Amino acid sequence: MLSYKADYDFSAGFPQDTESAKAAKDLQRGFAAGALAPTEVYLTTGNGTPLTEQQVTDFAAAAAKAPGVARVQPPERASDPSVARVNLLLNENPVSNEAITLVRDDLRDAVHEAAPPGTKALVGGTTAIFADINSANNRDLSVILPVAAGLIALILALLLRSLVAPIYLVIAVLLNFAATLGATVYLFQGLQDKPGVTFQLPIILYLFVVAIGTDYNILMIARLREEAREGNEPHQAAAIGVEHAGPTVAAAGLILAGTFGVLMLAPISFLQQMGFAVAIGIVLSAFVMSMFLVPALTALIGHKAWWPGHGDERRVSGPQAPPEPVSVAEV
Repeated sequence: MLSYKADYDFSAGFPQDTESAKAAKDLQRGFAAGALAPTEVYLTTGNGTPLTEQQVTDFAAAAAKAPGVARVQPPERASDPSVARVNLLLNENPVSNEAITLVRDDLRDAVHEAAPPGTKALVGGTTAIFADINSANNRDLSVILPVAAGLIALILALLLRSLVAPIYLVIAVLLNFAATLGATVYLFQGLQDKPGVTFQLPIILYLFVVAIGTDYNILMIARLREEAREGNEPHQAAAIGVEHAGPTVAAAGLILAGTFGVLMLAPISFLQQMGFAVAIGIVLSAFVMSMFLVPALTALIGHKAWWPGHGDERRVSGPQAPPEPVSVAEV
């Protein structure tokens, strides 16, 4: 999972025998790699004052010396005299991780510094858009993961009246997400030697796997608690719970995994990755996490798993009156 790399190249994931794919390959052979999607730099005064030809020419010459720039196209003047555009052709594939990192970290700073006094430069284009998406994704993952995990733990604590069980249930779900993303990275980045996995996958996968895995955990842990309330010891309750709730979880997991697995038949890499990742995540949720890991941990932890609510206390159907004493005569 730690070797995950985001892939922003949609065109590489489509069939390569199409006319557009062949044209892209011809373009790459004959021109700079960045010609596929030039990085657009807009120079403006910001206050409506017209740009001079000298300002635009000097800026284009300075931008040509920016890191990673292979070539600068002739500047274009807009209908608004205070705005001009300079297209930069990078020496990297404009949708590669290298180009995105370059634009985000080095190129923008260099272009901003190259703007003549009284003007400012703004970097746009496909690569810059993906750089912004990359920053937004990193921020979202750092917020969504802990917030979702905290909310799930809170709901489980209220449902189970326990502070111990929600901890290992949330840990199990997070481990399942890590294993799922790791399996996807191993298959596509490792075995298939792809440059990365589509950048939307971690967020979508987290939402699917965590939600479905939590559902399966609730089904299983609720059954374990019911068996414990019937007076069964933790190990016996786990065995009976898996016996009765396991087939339901397994059937639901197989049906849902099979539905998403069909996407692997698509000729588009994005759909293949999505189908495999969600399918393997659901299978791991059902058969490894809910039917093996969670019951095993619950059995090993024992009655402490339900602390402090003691939700596994044996239920009493009604008030039980003490037995009447038996007289000697009746004996």
